[in-house]
Amino acid sequence: MSRVLLAAACGILSCCAASGQASDPLPTGKVIPKIICSTNSQQSYALYLPSHFSPNKRWPIIYAFDPGARGQVAVETIQAAAERYGYIVVGSNNSRNGRPAVSTEAVKAMWQDTQERFPVDEHRRYLAGMSGGSRLVTSMALQCNGCVAGVIANAAGFPVGRKPSTALTFAYFATVGNADFNFAEFLELRRELEESKSQYRIRVFEGQHGWAPPEVWLEALDWMDTLAMRANFLERDPARILQSYEAATQRASQQLSGGDVLGASRDYQSAVREFKGLTDVSAAEKMVTELSRDKRVKSAEKDEVSAVADQLRLMSGPSVQMQALAEGNMSPDEFMVLRGDMGNLQRQISSSHGKGDAQVLVRRRALSGLVIEAFEAGQSSMDQKKYDVALHFFDLVVAGSQNQGWGHYHRARAYAAMADKKHSLAELKSASEAGFRDPSGLTAPEFAALQKESEFQELQRKWSESSPH
Repeated sequence: MSRVLLAAACGILSCCAASGQASDPLPTGKVIPKIICSTNSQQSYALYLPSHFSPNKRWPIIYAFDPGARGQVAVETIQAAAERYGYIVVGSNNSRNGRPAVSTEAVKAMWQDTQERFPVDEHRRYLAGMSGGSRLVTSMALQCNGCVAGVIANAAGFPVGRKPSTALTFAYFATVGNADFNFAEFLELRRELEESKSQYRIRVFEGQHGWAPPEVWLEALDWMDTLAMRANFLERDPARILQSYEAATQRASQQLSGGDVLGASRDYQSAVREFKGLTDVSAAEKMVTELSRDKRVKSAEKDEVSAVADQLRLMSGPSVQMQALAEGNMSPDEFMVLRGDMGNLQRQISSSHGKGDAQVLVRRRALSGLVIEAFEAGQSSMDQKKYDVALHFFDLVVAGSQNQGWGHYHRARAYAAMADKKHSLAELKSASEAGFRDPSGLTAPEFAALQKESEFQELQRKWSESSPH
């Protein structure tokens, strides 16, 4: 994000105090898809107020930013944890990957509206993001001079060119799927957070690139509450602190029983770092000492580094070929070989029995990285009006994806931009058959010329009926 634009947004964040001047009561205990910002009617956010919400006390709040402006998706992901621990959650419906000014405007409007509308606890304001949204919120926290207590980063780490330092003023909870193409960057980030003596936890879950599952959010908010107790911004509850510590050590013990000595070592270290001074951590300290002497830990660290090298090796050749495709230097035969290679890699992964197997994870990370690379190149080609090139890149997305509907949908966009209604509708049908049925997708500007087509209207009806939102 542009430093100038971000600084302007952070100026707003730093100066706005919570007034809590709530207007008409809003429903509690349910996600509200759209709240219009009072200062900017073009900006809106999804909202969740806990079922026991009352305007007579101040509440912690989470500002969530999805890379595709899916505010409702972000809020629904956090909803269960927010209900349990009593957090307001808001998710921008405007902020998305792309032009920095769009996200800056969204940040300003949502922050101002919520600080005026709700009784927010100024000591317990948190930012959460996924992928590009994760880098956005970390940038905001780094520059807003203590305006937030913590960041919950999903699927991506610090913004490019920035890294943790001893001057970090916020707690940092990071989550990443074990098959996420960004997994490798968290290895270096862990080292940097450790060296900077930051308050941090990194939680790895089973899955690919995306928001962490609800159970990880329960852990994240419980962790933020523990740190709020340490800072005396939340009343200390010794019984709850002990329960949280025991949950942390139990996770570590389960890792050890399952043969993940490296994960166990890291979890025991986290338990000592986070709970020392709040409860007795001698049992965790003992395990940290024992595992520091365990040769299996060092061996697992080497395997982790080796896996990263294998991922980069698998990605390097196709990445070079994609660059050639973008520059118009690829023959049809070469393209078919590239498409075949991505399809073969997908089939190898699909036919593997153990998703958690080390080599399978390497392939999953590599392929998901290549799919995202192809998608971003296709979108760039769309922006440049190189629609035939975009079609090829989106075809690679189809070849490399387990769920191919996403790729077919974007091929439909490209065909529509080329005024090829027949093929656009065919791709939309393929997307629908593959399970992609997001009604908002049919509002894309490329489909304007299809709005009066009966086949398109039928798709609109079916997608609206099947949408859970």
